[in-house]
This record gives sequence, C-alpha cells and structure tokens, in this order.
Amino acid sequence: MKIIRIIAFAALGLAKLVLLGYLCLKAYRIRMHAITTFGHVIHEFDPWFNYRATEYLAEHGWSKFFKWYDYMSWYPIGRPIGTTIYPGMQFVSVWIWEAAKFIPDIKYAIPKNIVSQIPKWMLFYLPNKGKLLAFGPMS
Repeated sequence: MKIIRIIAFAALGLAKLVLLGYLCLKAYRIRMHAITTFGHVIHEFDPWFNYRATEYLAEHGWSKFFKWYDYMSWYPIGRPIGTTIYPGMQFVSVWIWEAAKFIPDIKYAIPKNIVSQIPKWMLFYLPNKGKLLAFGPMS
C-alpha cells in the first residue's frame, strides 16, 4: 500500500512537471508568433520608442508632443507622433512620475534578522504551502 502511494505521488509530480513544461513551451511559442510569421521586424510593442516618447512628453508638454515629428523612429522618413500613437501609456507614465515627486523620502530601520528571513518566507512558505511541487496554478 505504501509503494502504491509513493508511485502515485511520483506520477503526480511528474505530471505536474510535464504540464509546467508544456505551458512554458506554449507561452514561448505565443511570444514568438510574430517573429515566426513576419520575421525580425518590430510590429507591435517597442519599449525604446515608448521611453523616448514619454521622455519627450515630460520635457516639452502635451501640445508639442502632438505636433512632434520623430525622425528616429521610422528612419529615414520619420513618423508624425501626434497622429500615429495611442498616448495613454505615455500620459500615465508622466502622471505617475510627477505624482511620485510629492512622496517624501522616508527611511525605515528594519532589523537584519527579519530582513534576512524574507527570502526564505517567499521561497518556502508562500507558494509551497507544504506540498511537494505545488507552485503557481498547480498549488
């Protein structure tokens, strides 16, 4: 009876690992879909452009932002930013940055013995809940 429990427990652990591997492979293939279909050209999200657009909005304001013609984004012809962008992320980023300026700097003194135990708590107690291989959607 004990051997059957051990075999069942090992089979369950193996099934969880196979499921995790399958989900990781599926996530990778979903992420690489645009590259396999269209090639190595950025068609969607470009973090460097969004950073530059947010920086421009913070420095020059919204009126100049909508009239900005960016010669760096679609080189050599450029791109009119005001008519070809959804600026929600840039406006929210600048708003958060401006709001964060009003938060005062406060330093807390936390004892070292508590801080040294936090990684242990995060690693063992929160996701594991005392089960073997219980993580993420499988817990």
